[in-house]
Amino acid sequence: MKKRVVVIGAGLCGSVVAALLRNKFHVTLVEQGKAKRPLFDDITCDQGEVNTSINRAEGLGGTTNYWHNALIELDDNDLKKAGIDSKAFARYYAKAWSFFMSDADVVECNRLRDSNHATVDGKQCSIAHMVLPQSRANVWQLASEKYPGDEIQIVYGKAKKIVSGEGAHVVVETDRGDDKIDGDFFIVCAGGLTTPVILAESLGRGDGLYAGYHDHPMAYVAKIKLRRDSKIKDISCALMHAAEVRAGFVYETNGVKTVVYIRPARNLNLRSITGSARYILSDLRNDPFSPKKIFQLLTNLDAVREAILFKSQMGFRGDYYSVLLLGEQTPIPTRGLTMQNGKKPHLNWHVTDEELGAYHASFVQFMKDFAADIEDSATIPKEKWEFRTAAHHSGASGQFLSSKTNGEVGLDFFAVEGLKNAFVCDGSLLRAAGIANSGLTLVGLGHRLAELVSASA
Repeated sequence: MKKRVVVIGAGLCGSVVAALLRNKFHVTLVEQGKAKRPLFDDITCDQGEVNTSINRAEGLGGTTNYWHNALIELDDNDLKKAGIDSKAFARYYAKAWSFFMSDADVVECNRLRDSNHATVDGKQCSIAHMVLPQSRANVWQLASEKYPGDEIQIVYGKAKKIVSGEGAHVVVETDRGDDKIDGDFFIVCAGGLTTPVILAESLGRGDGLYAGYHDHPMAYVAKIKLRRDSKIKDISCALMHAAEVRAGFVYETNGVKTVVYIRPARNLNLRSITGSARYILSDLRNDPFSPKKIFQLLTNLDAVREAILFKSQMGFRGDYYSVLLLGEQTPIPTRGLTMQNGKKPHLNWHVTDEELGAYHASFVQFMKDFAADIEDSATIPKEKWEFRTAAHHSGASGQFLSSKTNGEVGLDFFAVEGLKNAFVCDGSLLRAAGIANSGLTLVGLGHRLAELVSASA
């Protein structure tokens, strides 16, 4: 008889891991909801617009129902800080790239990457090489196509806790009441904000601040007018048959990284990148019938026009651009999820003064590095930068996991202390992420964890 694996969460990691294990184990996947919809009310948060934008979702495929899979690797130093040996992990990055793209497309993307790096040679920055496949992929469907096989049993309901020991199981709240799903292995892939809650409840630690959370605060900070012959335009966005390659400019100040992206604009007017309308098209995609958001849209048509320029890619041949920063956060004791029995978890997501200072210094260096390319500019004072979450919710499960971070990604890298045969595979286990979208790294880690669980059975 096959051993039983229970995977909690059918998002990016859960879909991949469940598909990889389906032929060796009896796999049961617990997914919170059958309908595809965002989650707005599962936590409280006073900042970063976490509760008003598409950051978390339910339904098979999770947040990939809404977002492109932006593919970017952590550099060697970031992997080291995350406890991962870059050389040993290279083959898992290769598996992750091939999950999303053909080998030929990856080769072409790498050619563009190398060309972009050569363009900034001699500057203070390096290049953030980000690849967006032209077609959005629901990762549940993609994993099912890539790794077909035995049926995966799907249980819809809210996973509340794992009970280990003899008769180990997951308690799942369904529309019929609580159900128990037995298992030999438990893999929690419920997302960067939900997995820590499940682990806390499982370990009887439902009260307290669980630190270690980090994300990539993002803010529009300026508009610039570039010279007609500026090379920045050529490297910021390049189109291929199967993907779009975007390049950001990475700076490091006082050990904190900042990446600068430019996006097409119509002029130097700052109104379109300030206030609630600056991400309005993304928000409307999520909540299209909101009278408040429709009003915001109608009162800031420049934001709409610039969003269309960005989406069509044609705007990258113009002269005006908005400057968007994404910054690195490092784990600190005062930032994380606070849990209280009977209340929704509360996320403290603040940007520290030290981080803000590092982001600003990097922006100033960007303006210096490319002064010859910039004809004119309009900037927002750093005290008025409006940060928003980049939805790369990371690190909040750190206190529940093994502390071993010597580069060997073995089972103890994923293991939950105090819960036998329970593992985490989502953003909440990432001790560091630099300024990279974490999706590609997590798919690589999903392949590694599936390999390890299979070998241990």
